[in-house]
Formats: sequence, C-alpha cells, structure tokens
Amino acid sequence: ASFTRFLTMRIQRKFDGFNAHVVSYGPCQFPTLGFIVERWDTIESFVPENFWAIKVVIKKRDTSRNNQLVPVDFSWDRNRLFDKPTVELLHEMCVEEGRATVVNVTHSPATKYKPLPLSTVDMTKFVSRRFRISSHRCMSIAEALYNRGLLSYPRTETNKFPPTMDLPALVAGHTGHSQWGQYAQHLGNGGFSAPRGGNRDDQAHPPIHPVKCAERNEMQNNDEWRIYEFVVRHFLACCSEDARGAKTVVEIQLGGEGFHANGLIVHEKNYLDIYTYDTWTGTQLPPFEANEQCTPTSIDLTEGQTQPPPLLSEADLIEKMDRHGIGTDATMHEHIKTVQDRQYAQQDAQGAFRPTDLGVGLVKGLQVYANQGIDLSKPDVRAMM
Repeated sequence: ASFTRFLTMRIQRKFDGFNAHVVSYGPCQFPTLGFIVERWDTIESFVPENFWAIKVVIKKRDTSRNNQLVPVDFSWDRNRLFDKPTVELLHEMCVEEGRATVVNVTHSPATKYKPLPLSTVDMTKFVSRRFRISSHRCMSIAEALYNRGLLSYPRTETNKFPPTMDLPALVAGHTGHSQWGQYAQHLGNGGFSAPRGGNRDDQAHPPIHPVKCAERNEMQNNDEWRIYEFVVRHFLACCSEDARGAKTVVEIQLGGEGFHANGLIVHEKNYLDIYTYDTWTGTQLPPFEANEQCTPTSIDLTEGQTQPPPLLSEADLIEKMDRHGIGTDATMHEHIKTVQDRQYAQQDAQGAFRPTDLGVGLVKGLQVYANQGIDLSKPDVRAMM
C-alpha cells in the first residue's frame, strides 16, 4: 500500500492527466504486467532472418483410392538453413540425382489421449482461447452455474477424480439430454472408461464437472450455455476411450539429403465423438516400399522469413502465471483484470494483450533497479516475499 501511494503521488506530480489515476503495485499484479511487456519488447526488438529449404513432391498411385495419383509432400530432414548458397548447392545435387530411394517405411499405432479432468486454470485458458470470454467473466459465469446447482465448485487446482466418486452415476444423469444424451447412453452401455489422472490435487475440491443435467433454454445467456456445454462435453470425454489410429512415416534419400513424409489414419474416434472442440486428422499415404525408386514430381527451393512471437493471449498469460506461481486458480483472473482496470495493458480485437505507454514505463522504470539485485516486475519477486 505504501509503495502504491508513493508511485501514485510521484507520477501525479510528474505528469498531467493522472490526478484521479491510481498507480498500484502488487507482487502478483506487476509480474503479470511484466509478462505482457516482456513479450511486447521481444516483438519490438525482433529482427527477421531469411531462410531456405528444399521441398520434394512425389506422386504415387494408391490402389485404395481407385488407383489415383496422390501427391505426397516430403519435408527436408534439415528443416531449414540460413545460408542460401549452401541450400542452392544441396538443391542442385538433389535435382542432378533425379531419383529418390525409399530407405525406410514404418507403421505404428497412434493414440490421441482424452483430456485430463478439468481444473480452474485449464477451464479459463480454454474458454478464453476458444470462446473469447475473459477469465474474469468465465469465473463469474461458472460461479453462477455452481450457485444454481448445475456445476461443481469452479475454483479448484485438482485434475484427477478421487476413487470414491461415482462417475457412472453422473454420466447416467445426462442420458436424457437432447444433444448428448445418446452419447451418455453409449458410455452407460459399456463405453465408459475411467478418466486419466493428473498430477494436481488441492485436497479440497474435485475437478470441475456437471452436477445436474440442463437444456439450453434453462441458461440465462449464450455464454452460460457455452461454458456449461463445454464442462459437460469435457467430463463425458474424460469418461471415454482414447482415440486410436495408425501412423506411417516414409523416409527417402535424394542427392545425399534425407526427406520424410508422415501419414495418419484414424480408426476409432471415441472421445472425439463428444469432444467437438478437438480434432485429429491426417493424410493417408499411398503405399511405399523400402528400396523403392521414385521420380519426384518437383524438387523446389523454398524461401521464408522468421517471424516474431505473437502478443500474449489471455490463455498464454494464464499459462505463464500458473507456471511461475503468480496468483492462485481463484485469483489469476483478478490480477489480469487489475492490469486492465489500471490501464497498464489493453486487449485488442483478437484478445491479445498490448501494454500501454504507462505499463511499459512502469516496468522499464522498475527494471532500472535490477542492478541492485531485485527487479519488481519479475515473477520470482513473489517467491522471495
């Protein structure tokens, strides 16, 4: 409080327009702002670099698709290089070779794992990223749904269900729902699979899950419905089987350089049938055999440029706060709202955070004292207190 008063009075004396503006400091609030400014600073100082790569395309007949010629893109094992003359030389060697040799073909089972039980942090990250609903509003809605007996307590760090919970009974409560009732019946008729267990347990509350079945017309607004629907679908996905498939990797050699192509076939969607927010798709490769000789359709020299990282989204910011222990599952959204209310940062139309001049000035000003052994904008300040 004393430091907040000092900052406020200092800035009010120095600059016009701040007479009614509180410039507050908090050991969670300022590291949150620090993350936003750090990313903005990285983007502002970013210098792009040109790079080059080699891309090979081979057309192969696939008997499983009416003997059609299927183009297959092969990626360069080196990925990319920043030396154009070197890539030009390697590209020329590939072109002169003319024919590629299949050196290895591997087939293996593939699994896309169902989601872990839902914690507060994971809920606010998902809702922010998918629905563009702020973490603060997400928590307000989740608490309203909890107070109406529709959801479990929404402030929890736990991402594993206790063995004493009767999960099949919770699933059975949704068999009459107009949208996912049929899937809930499928789980009750032998499709149920015990949820995965995460590594967090606050010993106070279970993961977020539906308590009561409700239809869309029982919701007060569209955001309520989207959050309720997400929690239900997430819970039913947790009680489902993982998705199963098969992946194929084809490796070729051309002009002394290695290239590879990846294929995927999904055999059993399982939890993906109910968890419509997730996808798992791939390309089915035509058959290749080891030691087979293939003539490329094209051998291209491609050029690109490195890009700066994007501004932090709210989901990115929550993830950083969680990783560094800034706030708790119950307070992270409050710290994010505070840096906006104090006009230290703003969200653009895409939901990304951009610091204001005041926010940048405060962080840069505090960093002046870093040579004295402490930077009040860094996340480790909280740990030292």
